[in-house]
Amino acid sequence: MAPGIGMPEMLVVLVLALVVVGPQQLPVLMRRIGRLLGQARGMARDFQASFDELGRETELSDLRKEIEALKRGNPIEEIGGELDKTALELQNDKIRQLKMASANRIGDAGFGAPQPPRPAPSKPAPSKPDSTGAEPVARPDAAEASRDTE
Repeated sequence: MAPGIGMPEMLVVLVLALVVVGPQQLPVLMRRIGRLLGQARGMARDFQASFDELGRETELSDLRKEIEALKRGNPIEEIGGELDKTALELQNDKIRQLKMASANRIGDAGFGAPQPPRPAPSKPAPSKPDSTGAEPVARPDAAEASRDTE
C-alpha cells in the first residue's frame, strides 16, 4: 500500500470502482490489477538483482586487483629478505665483537713485547761410579722420565 492511503480511502476507491465498472466486471478488473502489480514487483526484483550482481562484480574486480597487487609486491618475500638482512647484520656484529675481544686479549698479553727466555732442558747429573769402578750407562728411559717431570 502506498503511504497516506488508509482504510477509509480504500473503501471510497472500492465503492467508486463498483459504481463505475459494475459488480460483474469488478472481479476481472481486480485480477488484472493484481497481475500488473505482480509483474511490476517481478521487474523491480530483477532490476534490484541486476544492481546487486553489478555491485558484486565490482567488488570482485576490486578484490582481483588487490590480489594481483599483492602477488606483484609479495610482502612475505620482502619480510623474509628483511629478516635475512637483520640476521646477517647480527652475525657480522658478533664476529666484530669476537675479533675485538681477541685483539684486546693479545694487546693485554703484550703482543710485540719481548718474551722471557724459556729455560733450557736440564741434563741429568753425572752419577757416581759403582764400586766396580765402571761408569754407569745412562738409560734412555730415565732421561725421558726426568724430562716429563719438569
